[in-house]
Amino acid sequence: MQTNNIRSLVFIALFAALFIVMSSLTIKLGGSFVPITLQTLAVALAGLFLTPRNAFLSIFIVIVLAAFGLPLFSGQGGIAHLTGPTGGFIFAFPFCALLVSLAVGAFLRSSGSKGNKIIAFIAFFIIFELFSSLCAYIPGIPWLMQGYDLTFQKAMIAGFYPFIIGDALKSLAGTILAISLTPYIVYIRSSTASSRAEKSSFNAQSHS
Repeated sequence: MQTNNIRSLVFIALFAALFIVMSSLTIKLGGSFVPITLQTLAVALAGLFLTPRNAFLSIFIVIVLAAFGLPLFSGQGGIAHLTGPTGGFIFAFPFCALLVSLAVGAFLRSSGSKGNKIIAFIAFFIIFELFSSLCAYIPGIPWLMQGYDLTFQKAMIAGFYPFIIGDALKSLAGTILAISLTPYIVYIRSSTASSRAEKSSFNAQSHS
């Protein structure tokens, strides 16, 4: 159990660092208040490789550190930035990672994940597109509307429509990694599982 805890801390820190790095890679779009980043890909990967609790913590810890002023979101930090117009997206990310992890775990334990790469490809893509990308817009768009005093349509133009293709490409990249690294994903999730039942379910998947 102690070994699992140490491994969990290592992977939480690793994916927190990955999220920070991917947050720093930004592209500003003209007319958009929200920059393009690789944050949602980092969220997808955290949910892919980590158990739900660890996936949530790997992103949440970055928010906590940023709240103390560390410039972890595209070179910015502090309470003012976290509660600013893009705060809805930021606070959604830990929950997105949690949902991705829950969905990935359910799929890996299902019969559909065994041997059929087409089904696996479709399932992983839908999981990433739905939970790591689209779910972030649910709080993100209303928060953006409030922060910049925008109508719903203007908020969608500024904070959603320009990102649809990019989100799909990031989901595709995550899907390719998921298909290519499935045995390693199962092993990592099993080695950091917090309960014996969860560990046994992943071990059963790895031997199927």
